[in-house]
Amino acid sequence: MAENEGKRKLSEDEERPSENGDIKRLKVCEPQELGTLLYSGLTDYTERNDGAISKSPALQWSPFQYESLKGIKIRKVSTGPVSYHTLAISEDYKVYSWGYNNKGQLGHGDCRNRRNPTLVESLSGYKVVDVATGRMHSLVLTDEGQVFAFGDNSSGQCGVGSKDSQMSNPKRIDYDGASIVKFACGSEFSLILDDLGTVYSFGHPEHGQLGHGTDSREIVAGKGEVFHFEHSPIPITSYREIDDGEVIFHGQPRIVDIQCGNNHSCAIDEKQRIFTWGFGGYGRLGHNSTQNEMVPRLMKCWYRITGRADGGIIRVACGSQFNIVQTTVAKCSYYFGQINMNGEAAMYPKSIDDLQGWNVRRVVCSMRGWAALADDSVIAAQCSPGFGQLGMGFNKKSSARPLLVEPFEKMKVHHLGLGYMHGVFLVRNETEKDEKEMEKFEILSFEDNDKKVEEAPPAKGKGRGKAASKGKATARKAAPGRKKK
Repeated sequence: MAENEGKRKLSEDEERPSENGDIKRLKVCEPQELGTLLYSGLTDYTERNDGAISKSPALQWSPFQYESLKGIKIRKVSTGPVSYHTLAISEDYKVYSWGYNNKGQLGHGDCRNRRNPTLVESLSGYKVVDVATGRMHSLVLTDEGQVFAFGDNSSGQCGVGSKDSQMSNPKRIDYDGASIVKFACGSEFSLILDDLGTVYSFGHPEHGQLGHGTDSREIVAGKGEVFHFEHSPIPITSYREIDDGEVIFHGQPRIVDIQCGNNHSCAIDEKQRIFTWGFGGYGRLGHNSTQNEMVPRLMKCWYRITGRADGGIIRVACGSQFNIVQTTVAKCSYYFGQINMNGEAAMYPKSIDDLQGWNVRRVVCSMRGWAALADDSVIAAQCSPGFGQLGMGFNKKSSARPLLVEPFEKMKVHHLGLGYMHGVFLVRNETEKDEKEMEKFEILSFEDNDKKVEEAPPAKGKGRGKAASKGKATARKAAPGRKKK
């Protein structure tokens, strides 16, 4: 990879004048606290379709530590609702990756799965400050405002300007504008945000999640339905609201945060307004409708909550087909869309009663659940089926009702992430008390399986059967009351 390629290094709080006047540019990254990484859930995604997966030793129901990260402090982790893999940033700004790797999404130059966190050596020359994961692609952000991508690029979701179907080595995205400060990955698309507040998108346009006013769908003779992917970042230039049937365009507001669900997108601007677009099923866009939105549309339903019909939103987290927001009203959280497939969809924001009264520091969402860092506790909900995302042990696989995650009741969690069938927790480990609490978590190392596993879907009503050559786990220290695997 080329050295810096003409980009200047940015400090986290630096202000810059621009062509439009003196504008305070957005920060490169949010403050990060160091901690010890704990993991819970499926440790071998080649077994994800196994009908007997709940009995597999590859599924860890309680949090554990990785032997390969012993003595390494972590500052940030990332995994997503449809992600089969995880990325982590160490104290010295290096990247570790592990999980499923069929498209090179781990960035190691091959397509071999890693069950243990492994250093991405090709990024060692960069100071990485942020990471994000899609279904089978990954993005990393350096302190110089550059973004590198790797993994599945069959829909252009890596944004490198080429039609290469996949990349196993990090490659800089096809972008030469202002420095990037934030990004987000959907299932097969991505968003980036520059330090002037402009959003760019690339990847699969099927439901309008790119925000360019079209789903880029075409019927081609002999081929049927064809989508035209965006292989390079394209700026989103139109934002709108609909008021009694009248369409009002807002030009290009200054965006300060972006988030992605599987096939939908959310953005918050500097006026604390939230825009949503993409797939509208189950009301996940918050417009009392299930129709898709091809350009970002302003949500105007907040008056009874914030006193402002058009805003008062300070944070949003996206799940598969729902979102959770915090507003200017302290200690109140709301969701819209559908969390539980057997439950009712919330077409407008609905209170999460179990989070009222809590100071929520961070929320992350999965396919059918969420977890919140609230005061010094972790509160989580996971609709059935569960695969260890709660970290509550085999007897508490899932709970649609939010509950306190007991293993962390005497610990402080700085950061966390929820993947397709796993959860990752970054826990403070600074004092003697912290170290004592950490002793209850096993330290595990896993054997990797280098054999190719056929990607066959499970038969209807049945599992796929056992995966070839299951890897084994070895425990260095067993937690009280738990058996060694």
